[in-house]
Amino acid sequence: MEIKQLKYFVVAADVGSFSEAAKVLYTTQSSVSKVIASLEMELGYQLFKREGKGITLTSEGKRFHNRASKLVLDFASLETDSIKHQKNMVKISANHSSWLANCFSDFYELHKDLDVCYSFHADTTPNIINRIRLMEDEVGFVYVFPEIRLQFEYELKKYQLNFEKLKSVDGMVYFQPDDTVGKLDKSIDNIHNMKFIQSEQDEYFRNGLWHTEDGDEVTIKDDIAVITNSDYVMHAFLEKNSLANLSADSFNSYDTGVRPGLRLKSNEGEIQFGIITNDSVKISPIVNEFISYICEQLRHK
Repeated sequence: MEIKQLKYFVVAADVGSFSEAAKVLYTTQSSVSKVIASLEMELGYQLFKREGKGITLTSEGKRFHNRASKLVLDFASLETDSIKHQKNMVKISANHSSWLANCFSDFYELHKDLDVCYSFHADTTPNIINRIRLMEDEVGFVYVFPEIRLQFEYELKKYQLNFEKLKSVDGMVYFQPDDTVGKLDKSIDNIHNMKFIQSEQDEYFRNGLWHTEDGDEVTIKDDIAVITNSDYVMHAFLEKNSLANLSADSFNSYDTGVRPGLRLKSNEGEIQFGIITNDSVKISPIVNEFISYICEQLRHK
């Protein structure tokens, strides 16, 4: 049995036609028919009912399709991994952060002549822990909330991972993207009258009791208008749609009166920003350089 047979079968089953499968696979209908016929001969049973208007899976075909689909996906993943290794891939994961994204862009520009392909994956802290555990990434940059600190430490101990704190931050309500700041004239009254855009699986409105530096309480759960997993959507709505966003305070430096929002405090304490690593993964020199670059940027903030 060959992976080609499984691919042809899965595509034909998904589109419900040998002729349509041929278009997807960039081959001929007769080739698809022959490959699937040879697969059925090897298996000893029919996978499709050939009907006048098309094809449908037999009961055996449905069961085989469930298993074959997973195998085809796994094979595609293996092919991708192979390409990554051939391209000298370095893999980094991080929570969504425009500041970190800009740092990564600047770092790349400084090292663009290196023969390296970067994989930069943005995700939630629990998912990044899992990626580091499975050795899918060399390092993960995360924000750790005081409310989940004990759970976070339990996960680290359970999977024998390491966490190095780089900096502690408060929260902030952003009225505009932190990389396009202008004169800020909003106050706590604006927060109470605004709608918010927040990320999927967002910890900022689920964790903590927030208040301004003057002690005014801030609650946004009933004021969320948009939920997204896209940094592009987040940036666009902050810039164009007069929505606000509750997130971590920026590491950028600002002149007086031009901060992108109002700093918030949590009753539980500060948010820790740092890196997760796995001792089973050897950190590549270029990733170590990136970590050092981030640390250097933080020292100036």
